[in-house]
Amino acid sequence: SHWPIRLADRPLLLTSTVATFMHRSTLDAMIARNRDARARADALARGGLRLAEGLILADVTAQELEGFTINSGNSLWALVSGQEIVTQDGGLLRIDIEDSGSRLNLNAVISHDEDDQLSSQTQPLLEDLLEKVIDEMSLPPGEKVYDVSGLVENLIDYVDADDVGLRGGGEDGYYQLQNPPYRAANRPLLSVEELRRVEGFDAKLVEALKPYVTVYPYAGTGGINLNTAPPHVLALLFFDDGVDLRLAPEDTVREILEVRQEGGLICAEEQSGENCTSIRELVTNAIYPPPDVGSSVFTVTARARVGDVTRRIEAVMHRLEEGEVRLLSWRVL
Repeated sequence: SHWPIRLADRPLLLTSTVATFMHRSTLDAMIARNRDARARADALARGGLRLAEGLILADVTAQELEGFTINSGNSLWALVSGQEIVTQDGGLLRIDIEDSGSRLNLNAVISHDEDDQLSSQTQPLLEDLLEKVIDEMSLPPGEKVYDVSGLVENLIDYVDADDVGLRGGGEDGYYQLQNPPYRAANRPLLSVEELRRVEGFDAKLVEALKPYVTVYPYAGTGGINLNTAPPHVLALLFFDDGVDLRLAPEDTVREILEVRQEGGLICAEEQSGENCTSIRELVTNAIYPPPDVGSSVFTVTARARVGDVTRRIEAVMHRLEEGEVRLLSWRVL
């Protein structure tokens, strides 16, 4: 049986019912608004990638009219990179574009010549790179204990095409003991994150390497672009200074930055122009891997915000000689 509802209780019951209904209506409205904001933010971020693609293509067309292609801080895509765009409906879009030459390409460092021989400069450069990055890690000295030579050998074994380690024997012993087991890739690295799969590379070291290195382009030279690389990456230029193979000293980095600050361009040996400073005027001997002032691979990050909803999409784009852009990868962050 049920207790009868007294007349005096009816207003309280009605008030409670109305409050519940209003609460549900408010939640439904909020869910609908968030769903709409998510859709708009996603569309805005995707539109940002299309805009970046157009900027990259328009920029190379303008450069070709001047006779040669150079990516620099004055390139159209670079001038727009980092700018915030407010849409008519109140959305906010930011596009960040970075050419692959602004970091050191690990795949170019571990490349092989026509006879499938590893460059004699590969191991010394990788050792100097790791020693520099490890030294700069903000960790107590006791937490920065790495076998640099071992790391370099493991990385080369993971990437090179054969199944024989640099010290002889197989390459997969460590990897087959992991859970789940796997094998050395025996191909170029597909991402910087993949370094975590290489024996000896832990998460802290990989994070410390990220501001310095890239894996693009997968094939070819893809060396550092002296016109776009930040100072800490310019310090990774590797060459024979007449005495020994070494990373670029501070004086060399400063000279490169001075040319850029004065509005000049650093050009390859075969290029010339009124505003050009040849690489050979700054570094007498050959740099390894060879610099690429006209790098064609770009990492684009589009960040869109609509209301309280944010969407972030990262894409890697390859600008082809045919005047097209090929999407190499895409991920929502």
